[in-house]
Amino acid sequence: MKRSMYLKAVSMLLSLMVVMTSTLTVVQPKAYAQPNGQENVKVGHQDEGPVLSIPDKGNATPPNVTDVVYDKDGNIIPNPIGDSNEEAARLLAAATFSGTNLALHKPAFSSGNEVDYLGPELAVDGKGNTRWSSAKEDDQWFYVDLGEKKAFDRVVIRWQTPADTYKILVSDDAQNWTNVKDNDGLIQCKGGVETVDFPSLEARYVKFQGVKRAPVDGVLYGYSFFEFEVYQLNDLQSVIDKVTAALTVQAGQTKLDWSTAGVPEGYSVSVFGSDRIPVIDRDGNIRTPLVDARVNLMIQVEDQNNPDRKLLSGSIPVIVPGLHKQTPERNAEPEVIPSLREWYGDSGNFKLKKSSRIVVNPKDESLLRKAAELTSEDVLDLTGYQLTVVSGTPKSGDLYLSIDPSLSWLGDEGNVFKVGEYVSITSSSAKGAFFGTRTALQIIKQNKDLTIPRGEARDYPKYEKRGLMIDVARKFFTVDFLRDYVKLLSWYKMNMFQIHLNDDVGEPFADGTRAAYRLESTTYPGLASASGHYTKQEFKDLQLMGMDYGINIIPEIDTPGHSRAFTTYNPALGDDSHLDISKPETVEFIKNLFNEYIDGSDPTFVGPEVHIGTDEYWGPDIERFRWYMDTLVKHINSKGKHPHMWGGLTQYNGTTPISNDATMDIWYEPYGAPQQAVDLGYDVINSQNVYMYIVPTLYGNYLNSQFLYDEWEPNKWENTSLPLGHPRVKGGMFSMWNDVSEANGLSMDDAHIRLLPGIQVVAEKLWTGTRDDKSFAQFNNRTKVIGDAPNADRSHKITVNNPDNLVMEYMFEKGFKDGSGNGFDGKAVNVDITEGKYEQGAHFNGGKSYIETPVDAIGFGWTASMWIKPDKDNPDDAVLMESPVGTLKLKQGKTGKLGFSKEHYDSTFNYVVPEDKWTHILLKGDDKGVSLFVNIDEYVERLEMQYPKMNTLVLPTLRIGSETNAFKGMLDNVVIYNKAIELLSTENLALQKATESSEPEFPYYSSDKAVDGNPSTRWASKYVDDAWFLVDLGEVKDINKVIIKWEGAYAEKYQLLVSDDKTNWRNISGEGGIIESKGKMDILEFDTTPARYVKFQGIQRATVFGNSFYEFEVYSPGQIPEYKQLIATMDDMLAKIGNKGKWYKLLLEVLNRYPYDANRPIDEMKTLMSQLQPK
Repeated sequence: MKRSMYLKAVSMLLSLMVVMTSTLTVVQPKAYAQPNGQENVKVGHQDEGPVLSIPDKGNATPPNVTDVVYDKDGNIIPNPIGDSNEEAARLLAAATFSGTNLALHKPAFSSGNEVDYLGPELAVDGKGNTRWSSAKEDDQWFYVDLGEKKAFDRVVIRWQTPADTYKILVSDDAQNWTNVKDNDGLIQCKGGVETVDFPSLEARYVKFQGVKRAPVDGVLYGYSFFEFEVYQLNDLQSVIDKVTAALTVQAGQTKLDWSTAGVPEGYSVSVFGSDRIPVIDRDGNIRTPLVDARVNLMIQVEDQNNPDRKLLSGSIPVIVPGLHKQTPERNAEPEVIPSLREWYGDSGNFKLKKSSRIVVNPKDESLLRKAAELTSEDVLDLTGYQLTVVSGTPKSGDLYLSIDPSLSWLGDEGNVFKVGEYVSITSSSAKGAFFGTRTALQIIKQNKDLTIPRGEARDYPKYEKRGLMIDVARKFFTVDFLRDYVKLLSWYKMNMFQIHLNDDVGEPFADGTRAAYRLESTTYPGLASASGHYTKQEFKDLQLMGMDYGINIIPEIDTPGHSRAFTTYNPALGDDSHLDISKPETVEFIKNLFNEYIDGSDPTFVGPEVHIGTDEYWGPDIERFRWYMDTLVKHINSKGKHPHMWGGLTQYNGTTPISNDATMDIWYEPYGAPQQAVDLGYDVINSQNVYMYIVPTLYGNYLNSQFLYDEWEPNKWENTSLPLGHPRVKGGMFSMWNDVSEANGLSMDDAHIRLLPGIQVVAEKLWTGTRDDKSFAQFNNRTKVIGDAPNADRSHKITVNNPDNLVMEYMFEKGFKDGSGNGFDGKAVNVDITEGKYEQGAHFNGGKSYIETPVDAIGFGWTASMWIKPDKDNPDDAVLMESPVGTLKLKQGKTGKLGFSKEHYDSTFNYVVPEDKWTHILLKGDDKGVSLFVNIDEYVERLEMQYPKMNTLVLPTLRIGSETNAFKGMLDNVVIYNKAIELLSTENLALQKATESSEPEFPYYSSDKAVDGNPSTRWASKYVDDAWFLVDLGEVKDINKVIIKWEGAYAEKYQLLVSDDKTNWRNISGEGGIIESKGKMDILEFDTTPARYVKFQGIQRATVFGNSFYEFEVYSPGQIPEYKQLIATMDDMLAKIGNKGKWYKLLLEVLNRYPYDANRPIDEMKTLMSQLQPK
């Protein structure tokens, strides 16, 4: 996790007493008001040691300029640039605006400076590495004297610390100022390189007037910009304006015709970028799409008399008429993720049959055989059909794969997908053909009749790079998990999987270490972490598997920061988490590590790309660090690999050149902005921390899928947007950083439920882009059905054909037969059928004693209930249920209490199951925790995601009992559901009712989120103690219970108030009138009272944040007491009935439904009891 982002998260950890071994020095944090609904502040890979800020003088940032430069061998040489403008010209090249910068080297003045060496003259010196920085007040100003009145119509500000709002003013005398904009002239700052255009005017003085500063990580600094430029737009811009207004494409047109767009003589226009290359390429060639298609172009205008005069446009949308019109009577576009780029429907359907085959064009067999075999395996998993792979001619019902080199214009991932009597998938490459099979299988998965609508598609990606990064250093993921993720990424046509192999942690791992390196090294034996690592062969095989699935595995070795694993291995390499790159032997160590994996006849890194890290290095010498980056880039290039690196060339501004033969991940704009990177010639990937980071249990638990779907593409960063179609924007990558995942109990199952929605929405936006004709709601419906990839069921979802979502039911009257109707009969080993709670039960004998079921596990959203009667001599860790995902234990360790374990994490309820006595326990689990109900409501406890540890469990159902340490005792009526049973609730009276609250933290944490029934949304208040929330039940109703399901920020003390009129409030908080909470979930029961309004009134926060809860639920008096009394009476009667006739069976039927009838009408039970009572 990148340190600058998670200052708020660090503060939260401190406030909630997560154990950290270091003292963290932080600036006062703030939560960013972000459009994506996450509370992320600036974040990324975080060294969990002391938070290091850039050295300052009174909080001033030094100018980041040095006279020291290093040559290719790391030796100090004189600065070859000095004060010349050559380097500035290189830095600003691609962003230079046509015409003369009228402000260059002109006198400049300001209201004040942050420090003396950041004066106004530095904003007009033409250099990209110097800047003006104001005093820390909102009303600061800066102006430039042009020397005389001049005409101009554009101001360009190259920001370092952007404003929130400001004005541009002009004057002839530096006394009387007027706005260049209409009305109040207020400009909302966009940051980055900001262009302000206005009608042409004449003036001598041009002024920046600050109105409001924008906080950076919660701190209000002054305004700061590298350059303030003034231009008179020239003829080149006029040409662009004409082209933008006039450019059209006619039906059948094969080449862009600039003359029809009004391009005058003496100028040439060319395509600089296109976001739909298969339709309009960079040579201006047009290929008619199947149906109308929108293409966003960037154009370049050049003065033919002076080729050095060039100007780039922004994004210009063009509609290209298609070959056909998709009409309503034709088959609608199939719903897949990512959605198809072009579709023209036919009529009727293709149907997959048991006799279907996967047919490969004979001439392409060597290229397509593997793709066909993998597809056959996936069809078997999805349908149970074993399709044979053959070489030959397709027949009706077949899937047909072929290669056509003439389709290279679709790119190596594109394909033509035709559905008729058979499905034909044709591409210029095996990868494109395989991606076409993903389309076919996603459609089949959604249709129970295994049909695909007939029609034709052309499918190809909008962006070249579509990726996911997982931090396996701070949370180890097994190689099996990574293999499944290769399948999952391919399922959604992603193509890049970055594995972050080394990093540091704050709270030590279980073995006491505070860093991890996860790949075997024979050059440095012992470097790989004993707590988990991949062998070189495993990692190589993973990459080779990725090639079969169209996934490029990118290994990342992050240096010279985040390097505690290396300094622990050899302390001479550096200090704690930083390498000492002034030592040649340190640099050789890292180069030799890369050499081990890349060189030789059997390399470990077999893919084309390698990530070298290079972020968040706080060493004393920026120029040496720039030399180090350049050295590694060139070293990787010399090995025939393409390097990736984290962006940071604003933070590490200097003069030592760095090779741009690399791809830069732009993650945090103040460290390195996208415009700067493309100006320097780097290809960029959008890995924006605010939008694209998941940091479980800290901040950013999930990506904001709706924001990403509705508003984002990889040309958009938080403060900067590059034009659609920019050829340097290669795509996007989202990341899971595991800063505190290990300490907080995150399992791979917990990780998966966070990653899957992210993969789905990011895949959609990177392959297809933005679609105006498909809503997020429609997309979200698709995500639920398409789900996990074949042969990679990481969600452990199981579908059953009954309305109650009943998965398994073992009553033991018929031995180990499943009574659910699903056919999940058990196979018993050392388990005896004997007298149970009702009729027969199962006795487990300890050690190896279990019932094996056909279901390995059930994912989040489950219920398991049973009658249990333990023997008196159960050992520690006695197991009730187990599978590879975890164990449910009668006794957790030496506690003697009920609990569960997953991976190496243990959770324990504060409850001991009584020995030699029948007790009913019901457990239900979701992605936030597990709830326990004993005898319905005799004891209730909720273990929920909390600090310092999560308490979630995927239900282990492979074995009831254990292969090694089964509990001893009886079970009866073991029932498992694929949903969470609401046991104690009748009707939540607050659900979907009107709400009010004090001011929320952000608009998207509004009060209605606490009554929407969605456990993933929440209300969150401002950071005040006296925050309040109320719900209007609509009318006065009798109530006796309120349940508050807290997020991590909870109220330590609060009141519960009720009212009939929203004016006169009654305190129902119990003795003392104040409720004290420990968070998680508060179940507040009180004497029945009438009320229309129910109010939470905060008194004292438990954290530095506000108050926040997922749900606020209100209930009326239920029927639980009466139901339990009826059950107890029926129990007595069942024992007294002397035969097993009609009444016995009726009673047994009711008792076997215990406790699921607790919330159903009990009139039938009452009637039955009245019939059985003595006359």
